[in-house]
Amino acid sequence: MISRKRLFVGCLVVGAVLALAASAYAVVSVSVTAKAKPARAGKPTGLYVNIRSSDPAAVQPPIMNRLVIRLPGGKYNGRRFPHCKLGKLLRKGPKGCPRRSRIGKGTGIGMARPVVTDPVHGKLTLFNGTRRHGRDRIFVYVFPDLGPTFVSIGTLHKSHGRYKLDFTIPPIKTLPTAPDASVVSVKTKTPRKRIVKRHHGKRRKYHLIVAPRKCRHHKWRGSAKFYFATGETFTAKFSQRCRKH
Repeated sequence: MISRKRLFVGCLVVGAVLALAASAYAVVSVSVTAKAKPARAGKPTGLYVNIRSSDPAAVQPPIMNRLVIRLPGGKYNGRRFPHCKLGKLLRKGPKGCPRRSRIGKGTGIGMARPVVTDPVHGKLTLFNGTRRHGRDRIFVYVFPDLGPTFVSIGTLHKSHGRYKLDFTIPPIKTLPTAPDASVVSVKTKTPRKRIVKRHHGKRRKYHLIVAPRKCRHHKWRGSAKFYFATGETFTAKFSQRCRKH
């Protein structure tokens, strides 16, 4: 029979191992900002997003495979603008889509250590994608300086006055012998854009993004939830000051 002393010591060892595993499992951290510029309630605006992921306990953060951003409201007029077809984007790259379907650009940095020691930089181009099941979509075409190009697909859905932007992040390949890259940082900017169309014989202006009409306590608030291949999740909140008209 196992003595009580051995059992007690064994429980302590197991508990210590679990505690260490839990602490290592939870060190991943992500910071995010999503700002409307200009920040005037109910007015045309642009959206600027900045994401940084880190894990002090490892050489790089775990692989991110999904991102869900919740925005305080406003209006996205994607249906009024030209659309980019996913098939053409995959086959021909950005040249396969209408020029005015490009809604933004950005940069990204990934890591694929220990095989790839230097950061992998990527150029991002954002497109107003074709709608699916009544929902707007945003395509992010990524052109990395190492590895094949790929497209991240985001679905935009509005419910109870708030927007939910849900992105899937496919595996980021680099070298054949290297692991998939993990996201370290992403910066995107979608500036103010407008289009003029005829409606019942009259010319009307439509803006791609319109800021929320309400500016409670002079602030807009949102959040972002990050999903990793390890099963970890991380939620970060963000806010910015706004002006009423």
